[in-house]
Amino acid sequence: MMSLGPLRGRIAVARGYTGRAATLAGTAGLVSAALTTDTLPYIVTISGAGAATAYGLIWSATLPKGRIRDAATALYLAPPVTAAALLVTESLVHGLHWWELAADAAWTVAVWWTRPARTARVLTGRERSLTVEAVQQVQQEQAAALAPAGSTHPMSLWWAQHVAVDGGAAPGTVLEQVQTTGPKSMTAIIRAAVPGTPVPTISITALSARLDWDEEEITVAKVPGRGAGVRRLSVGQAPAEAEDPFAHWIKHIAPKGMPGTVITGIRVIDTDAKELN
Repeated sequence: MMSLGPLRGRIAVARGYTGRAATLAGTAGLVSAALTTDTLPYIVTISGAGAATAYGLIWSATLPKGRIRDAATALYLAPPVTAAALLVTESLVHGLHWWELAADAAWTVAVWWTRPARTARVLTGRERSLTVEAVQQVQQEQAAALAPAGSTHPMSLWWAQHVAVDGGAAPGTVLEQVQTTGPKSMTAIIRAAVPGTPVPTISITALSARLDWDEEEITVAKVPGRGAGVRRLSVGQAPAEAEDPFAHWIKHIAPKGMPGTVITGIRVIDTDAKELN
């Protein structure tokens, strides 16, 4: 999950903790009202619900009129209003019933999980840490951090922004040594961003969807003589004279004639007769 820390200021963080604390306080008040006949928990909790409702109405009054305002207001008021309704119901029912505690638990889980107040702020564009622009800014910052030093190749930057991010086809990786091997083909090295860690298993299907490229023309293979921290990426069909010999062997020769074999090294010699004598 993407970290939004860089965009969340102290006020936003404090507001988040305040909302969590209010949810727990509301739960405590609801349970106390259900378990005891003392009026103090009821008075304190109903007062808190009333204060939260008043704040929600004042906040919604600052929004421009429209459907978004109506939806945001409903979200903001839902927790305190439903808590007050539960309190009134519990005060009217004599004795303790299992459904009272079940309703209190359901209220707590729903408010804790959905966070209606923050959802309302997101809906109205008042929660900077979760706006579309903020998420894009975080993605760009993460891409800049993952991009290998000195790499300015457009494919490397694109990889960092779209493939190497959390939830991408190859999270925590960088793309380097990008080489064009033909009009519509390329090869590159995929490296784990953290030294000493392996390149994750990359789904060719997911990468194909992200690249919008035929799956049959994408391969991620081992690099002979290297560990699991690097992999070779090949995209497209390179001309035989331009294709990397290691990748050419894996893609075209080994599957047909020598399955499971890889080239571990290449030695170039002069075939002149004088050299052979």
